[in-house]
Amino acid sequence: MTTTKDPFSIQIVLRHPSYSPQHISKALSLKPEWSHAVGQAFLKAPAKWTVLYATLQKGDYASDYEGALTKVALFLEKNSTFWTDFIGGDGEVELILNHTVNPQDEEGDECFELYLAPAFLGQLSSLGIGLRVQGWQGKTVKVMHPRKKKARRVTKPRAKSQ
Repeated sequence: MTTTKDPFSIQIVLRHPSYSPQHISKALSLKPEWSHAVGQAFLKAPAKWTVLYATLQKGDYASDYEGALTKVALFLEKNSTFWTDFIGGDGEVELILNHTVNPQDEEGDECFELYLAPAFLGQLSSLGIGLRVQGWQGKTVKVMHPRKKKARRVTKPRAKSQ
């Protein structure tokens, strides 16, 4: 039996009007993929918010997804005091579920399905954390600037079906 690759990633974006990226990284033990601080030059003007973007989990197969979501839920619960302080201080937190959507053989075939348990959604809601679900198709992945909603293309090799 062959298993088709089904790449996904779970990222987190944190925005705050005064916290520094270093403070956020240290408090959550995260290594950001990118960040910028309040006042730092960003898109030709000083940034009004600190933004930190990090990957929490990633995988290549649908069978890995449930375990990855469980790890994210544990991460969120472990840091619940941080979320309360961060969001209470005008911060914003967004969880992003990225998934590669493979072209289907027949029109009308299901190409993407995602089930999120009520307990997980309830946890996000109770913590004040937003959720974005994105499906990507093709040989490139659009990387969204989380605040400006502008995309840029990043060339990535597409996983071949086996």
